[in-house]
Amino acid sequence: MKFSGINLLDELQRSELADLRDVFNSRRVKKGAIIFSPDQEENLVFIVEKMRVRIYLGYEDKEFTLGILESGDLYSTHAGCFVQALEDSSLLTTDVQSVKRCMVEIPLFNRTMVRVLGKILQNSFSVIGGLAFKDIYARLTAYLLKEAQVSGIPVDGGFELELDLTIEQLSQILGATRQTVSTLINNMVREGLVVKRARSKWFVPDLKALEDVVNS
Repeated sequence: MKFSGINLLDELQRSELADLRDVFNSRRVKKGAIIFSPDQEENLVFIVEKMRVRIYLGYEDKEFTLGILESGDLYSTHAGCFVQALEDSSLLTTDVQSVKRCMVEIPLFNRTMVRVLGKILQNSFSVIGGLAFKDIYARLTAYLLKEAQVSGIPVDGGFELELDLTIEQLSQILGATRQTVSTLINNMVREGLVVKRARSKWFVPDLKALEDVVNS
């Protein structure tokens, strides 16, 4: 599922947006690379052109993922988060000054920026709430429940879910160690809460069972 709900790459193909398209430059980045960090002075706006990037906060040895952006999603580095490539990726980047006019003249661009940054803020509160009030098992269950509700495919009375995340990436999202998340997922499999169908593909037979864990 797209983070913003709007694919700006498609919009940029429209002839009337030629001026906006021309202010962006393509930048390629390798898997795992930190593309932007809070201490960088560069203040840029970028559109994910290919593959996915992770937006996260870092404190000492802990990382807290706020969102994963996909092709066509928009972001501004002034938000003060780390941006990391989850795969070999490419971005369309421009400086903030170059894009200010576009935000005034092209309402879609402005709405998308507000939507993405608003979602990042919402996820920030969710992360803070989870760290303060929920243990790792509850956070993992809540994450799987939300993904199944939002992007799960109804199959055989349950929902098929493709996370497209490694255990390492999932542990970063949850603010836990890889070993802890792996152990908890194995426990969920034994309890019948989830069924592993293939690499990164899962089946949730009963959403109510996940809801009961989250609300317990």
